[in-house]
Amino acid sequence: MRKMKICFFSGDITRSGGTERAACMIANGLAAQKEYKVCVLSLVEQAAQKRPFFYLDSKISHEALGQQWIQPGPKYLALIPKLRRFLKQREIDWLIDIDIVLDALAVPAAYKSKTKVISWEHFSFGYETSKRFGYRNFILRHVTTKSNRIITLTEKDRQAYLHGIRRLPPIRSIYNPVEKAPSENIQNKKQWIITVGRLVYEKGIDYLLHTAEIVLKKYPDWQWLLLGDGDRKEWLNAQIQKRHLEKHLLVKGKVADVDAYLAQAQIFVLTSRREGLPMCLLEAKAHGLACVSFDIETGPDEIISDGVNGFLIPAYDDVKMAEKIGQLLEHANLRHTFMENAAVGIEKFRLETALQQWNEVLLTRCE
Repeated sequence: MRKMKICFFSGDITRSGGTERAACMIANGLAAQKEYKVCVLSLVEQAAQKRPFFYLDSKISHEALGQQWIQPGPKYLALIPKLRRFLKQREIDWLIDIDIVLDALAVPAAYKSKTKVISWEHFSFGYETSKRFGYRNFILRHVTTKSNRIITLTEKDRQAYLHGIRRLPPIRSIYNPVEKAPSENIQNKKQWIITVGRLVYEKGIDYLLHTAEIVLKKYPDWQWLLLGDGDRKEWLNAQIQKRHLEKHLLVKGKVADVDAYLAQAQIFVLTSRREGLPMCLLEAKAHGLACVSFDIETGPDEIISDGVNGFLIPAYDDVKMAEKIGQLLEHANLRHTFMENAAVGIEKFRLETALQQWNEVLLTRCE
């Protein structure tokens, strides 16, 4: 029997973000099943060795559509025939866009062909419709709606789509999965607070700085590690020096083994302005960290059980966040209780659950 051919379409699968990590996990899981043959196509592969940052099974081929990065816009038009040829030559049944911007290429390239397009939404509906990213809003309303399926990361976002856009294709929510981390002895952990994410405006780096300044000046025995890179890195480093936090707020940049840091930390903090489903928060739970996050529109409240394994803070109230982090630092018993309860609610984020739901989508007849 002919295997169903699945292609994950990425901006650059060699990047180290949560989107790429989730795509590699689902691709690996599907490739292990007898029903599918899986490949990955990127617009470009910018890593020096042209190798994915996250593990990708050797059975899964990966290649790039072009050599240079192209910003969304008129230059995308030249890539559509090239993508259409790729889909035809590889006899792709399902093309899974891991960013809705790629729908601008995938939907016209697959038009009137055997290939069906899944738009896998990794950001929140509010992010996509914000004025700050007008081109994403345009693609969402005029191109994504013409895909064959839409997958959101949360039920909240699925409902936002249903209420905010007319004439949608079939839409469902599937959580991104997280791998179970090995058990770690709480007593062996360091006095580390940790944040993982891009150093960009959307991740609330300004809120993080203010929160960290309050916390670390009151509790100098603790360190706050920030793993990630981005366009706010120079600004952040300058502010750290200005506030004399160099020994306490440590910007590590992009690291190869995030898990090794999570394994040693006790508290994870998320200060994002918006998220789809923050993989970093899921990974922190898997490693048994107490989690503190702004209660933004989507994501954290589906991961953290407030008062059980972490705190949900009113959005953007960095003073309240600093107060709650201080509470965890002062009361080891509460901190350890949250850490021991980290796995509460994590079952719905298991890989087996996500793969079962993806199978339901891929094996359902698409008209």
